[in-house]
Amino acid sequence: MDKETIIKANIERIGEIKSVYNPITGEGSTSIPRSKIQIEGFPLKEIYLPSTMVGKKEITALIEKGAHGYLRSSGMDSPEERDILRLWISFCRTRIRHDFEYWARSCAIISDKGKGRDTPFTLNRAQRQYLGAMERLRLAGKPIDIILCKARQWGGSTLTQLYMLWIQLVHKRNWNSVICGDIEKQSSIVAGMLSKVIARYPLWATEGRRLVTAPYQGTRNSRIINLSNSRYSLGSSQKPDSLRSEDISMAHLTEVGLWKATAGRKPEDLVQSIFGSIASGAYTVKVMESTAKGVGNFFHRTWIEAVEGRNNFTPVFIPWYSIDLYSKPLASEEYTPFIDSMNEYEHHLFELGATLEAISWYRDKRREIPDEWRLFSEFPSTAEEAFQSTGRRVFRISYVQNIREGCVPPHFVGEIENGKFVPLAPGEKHDENCLWVWLMPDEEQPLRDRYIVTVDVGGVSDKADYSCIVVADRLAMLGGGVPEIAACWHGHIEHDKLAWKAVEIARAYSNALLVIEANTLETEGTEGDNFEYILNEIAGKYSNLYCRTSQQEIRQGRPRRWGFHTNPSTKPMVINFLIKALRDNLYVERCLATTHELDLYEIKENGREMGAVEGNHDDRVMATAILVWVCYNHPLPTPVTSTPHHNKRRIISEASI
Repeated sequence: MDKETIIKANIERIGEIKSVYNPITGEGSTSIPRSKIQIEGFPLKEIYLPSTMVGKKEITALIEKGAHGYLRSSGMDSPEERDILRLWISFCRTRIRHDFEYWARSCAIISDKGKGRDTPFTLNRAQRQYLGAMERLRLAGKPIDIILCKARQWGGSTLTQLYMLWIQLVHKRNWNSVICGDIEKQSSIVAGMLSKVIARYPLWATEGRRLVTAPYQGTRNSRIINLSNSRYSLGSSQKPDSLRSEDISMAHLTEVGLWKATAGRKPEDLVQSIFGSIASGAYTVKVMESTAKGVGNFFHRTWIEAVEGRNNFTPVFIPWYSIDLYSKPLASEEYTPFIDSMNEYEHHLFELGATLEAISWYRDKRREIPDEWRLFSEFPSTAEEAFQSTGRRVFRISYVQNIREGCVPPHFVGEIENGKFVPLAPGEKHDENCLWVWLMPDEEQPLRDRYIVTVDVGGVSDKADYSCIVVADRLAMLGGGVPEIAACWHGHIEHDKLAWKAVEIARAYSNALLVIEANTLETEGTEGDNFEYILNEIAGKYSNLYCRTSQQEIRQGRPRRWGFHTNPSTKPMVINFLIKALRDNLYVERCLATTHELDLYEIKENGREMGAVEGNHDDRVMATAILVWVCYNHPLPTPVTSTPHHNKRRIISEASI
């Protein structure tokens, strides 16, 4: 954008940030649909009511007749002020069922963090964004299942806990909740907040009955609320026994990124034991929230699954620039020189939605925290940045983000059987052991070695490394373009089946050059020897198999060694080439899962080895690294003059490449 456009957009953003927000009238609220109404005789002249409330018969009558007319139509000949007040209070009690923001401002007293005083709970801008996600699920009658990746200092945990309390006090009876932090201190802070809200809850909201809590069955960590017969239980991931319950409707798990796996106990086991007690339905709540604490842990894996739609959680991310605290004032005359001084990343921040004032603050913070990965972890602009809390990344964040822009869902998901592409049956899972296709084989332009197929060989059991087959289309390279990922198979499978599946895929893609990474299995005893036998068998039936034995060595009588050998020399070679390919846009990535593996690929602590963060996999990375390297180091596609015979041997080796 040019400077004038940036300045104009920035003024509009500042205007939106500073626009009126009044939870008492509802003006400025964007978390739920609202309608502006007037009720003559009420203390508020204009109210922005939730749309779910406006359509009710009693509210329609109030709007049409006003307070006095409504009471007269109800049989009260001469309404007095106290009658209007009773009607107003009844109206407010109805409103708190529909309007969380109004309930929070009118009924919940909390400690104003850092100011040493108590104040009514007024949602800030970031909290209103988060509330919108929860309210959309509630209004749709769906379980309120949220995974929240958050920046610091905006009150995500406070909102979560008070939202659950709102459901317990206003909407439901016998609706029990659980709050679980990493350590007991986190849960005790929550308990103190809830106790304050309940102790100072207004009598008008409960028709004059006092709200109190008491220990449940004499326990220290569980309290029951008298008027709703609902209880809330507190615990920690380090002491989970107190959290087991057969009657839970809501659960708030906080700072899950800090939860550590120990012998005999994993974070996912505890989460499952808590969430498994909840019979999902309307008004049930499962919130898992945390600041990002690195990649590869349970919280990160669950986030990835939510983003990819592989679990029931709605992912919510709040960037740092949505937090009003993170802003530095700029005078209007400072805008032009500031824009002139902005670097590429700062322009990217503005395109994401940050104001110039927020970027000015961020620039100062960047001087305080020079390590990019630490800055991104503390003050993330995107969810991808939030998880990058390791200084040992192999692939730079910006490179991965850049290549991720080309990722799209596959056009076909299924399998290849007898040369035919067979789609999955409706309802069948498509995340493992199936073929994802972005580009079908093109039979109209027969070119030799237009397609390259590489294979990374994994294990067989469910807990072993995955096997991966990746296909690239090199047609665009003939015109100066770059190769594009065409297909990917990923899953667990016996090694002989994997090898023949790769052959079948390669044959479907115009007898593509088939490059199988074989060194791992060659060092695994019987299994490796068996696989080498399989490769020799394939070599006799497939004419375009990669051989690492040079033509000269073959003429000297050396046996042919099939497959790409990954070793301390070749692994850095292909990984470094992939880094260059990401940086310089040397190929088009289509598989989003591959970019997630790129984020999880690190230099190990010894400074020599590379691989996935512990608990994760790098099969897609290795298959893609070899693939891209071969795409650029193998001769370009050539016209096919005649149909090749499968048994006619054409040696493709490291020497020919």
